[in-house]
Amino acid sequence: MNVYPFLYYLVRCVMFLWHPVFKVKGRENIPANTQLILCGNHSGMADPIWMLFALRLNKSCPAIIAKASVMKIPVVGRILKSQGVFGVNRGEIDMSAVKNGLSALRDGKHLLLFPEATRVKPGKVIEPKNGAVMFSLRTNTAILPIWLEAKRFPFSPLHCVIGEPWMPQCAEKKPTQEEMTALTHELMDKIYALEEKA
Repeated sequence: MNVYPFLYYLVRCVMFLWHPVFKVKGRENIPANTQLILCGNHSGMADPIWMLFALRLNKSCPAIIAKASVMKIPVVGRILKSQGVFGVNRGEIDMSAVKNGLSALRDGKHLLLFPEATRVKPGKVIEPKNGAVMFSLRTNTAILPIWLEAKRFPFSPLHCVIGEPWMPQCAEKKPTQEEMTALTHELMDKIYALEEKA
């Protein structure tokens, strides 16, 4: 039995009490019946949930990469795992997480992750991780950039902008670390540029 639709609408009712107005632009950019790597900026714990609402993924949960410590929380970790969420150990090359991500994409699922890999306060800049670009190049899957408003206040409107799918282009079949980093910065530029359309 798929309990995800029930959880989706239950959490949606709760979340919309906090931000009753959720304004989303760019839904026309979401290609139909196409698997995607879903990437956004990261400023709040609820960002993955708001992304699911923005994309209207109400039938099945995409594979979601979360920090490993979240998956160890009693009950919560078990529920998340049952819905396709898997953990990654930050600060190291986690081959288990890589295999899980590649497997999800090869099974035709969406994959949701945040290149910044941690919550970033407004105005702060950190070095993003290359995972999204790596998954895209390895599986020939387009990345869908998504911008979520970072400055949030209780009961205030929350804005989100969905960009056009983007496929990283690399001259060499096996890109160098420098090329991967440059493509990742290009992705983050695309995400943050969407704020101008909010």
